[in-house]
Amino acid sequence: MARMQEFDTARALADARQVFWDKGFEAASITDLEAATGLSRSSIYNGFGSKRGLFGAVIQDYMDIVLRPRLAILHQPAQQNGGIGPYLQSLAAALARSAGQESNRGCLLLNTTAGIAGNDETLRALIDEYQIELRNGVAQALRVADESLTEAKIMARARIIAGLAMSALLISRLNLSEALSTLEAAGQQVNEWAAA
Repeated sequence: MARMQEFDTARALADARQVFWDKGFEAASITDLEAATGLSRSSIYNGFGSKRGLFGAVIQDYMDIVLRPRLAILHQPAQQNGGIGPYLQSLAAALARSAGQESNRGCLLLNTTAGIAGNDETLRALIDEYQIELRNGVAQALRVADESLTEAKIMARARIIAGLAMSALLISRLNLSEALSTLEAAGQQVNEWAAA
């Protein structure tokens, strides 16, 4: 008979997320995860199957709790530029909050692209899914903001803005000031398009 899970999954995922975010998948040890979550090694393996299983659950939880609510800003048509400006501002605010911390962590999902995702088809698919959601969200916001744009122009602009947002999140670990400047430049570009 299988043992019943005796821990708060949401809390365990949030605690494990901090370890993976700070250290990355490879450098995060089971001992680190035990210390952060308060779970024993056997609870981690029984609950998630492996360190990789825990990481996959953390990434999915991160997408649901952190990324998708922010992407929802793009679908608020009452916002200026169809929500793109507020979306970029929300990214900048999230990055700026990390300024006083020991390290700028950037985006857990995108940080993964430089490590395990290159060799993990499931994670690669999740990252691609996020990239598509972001691009399509920006495209929809552009459609709302300017109904006269052709679909080709919408998609070209959406790729530019999504690419700049993802670039800012990636470089924020190395240079927060440059990441914030990149998001500001993306916002200025959106405003220029709207004024044209």
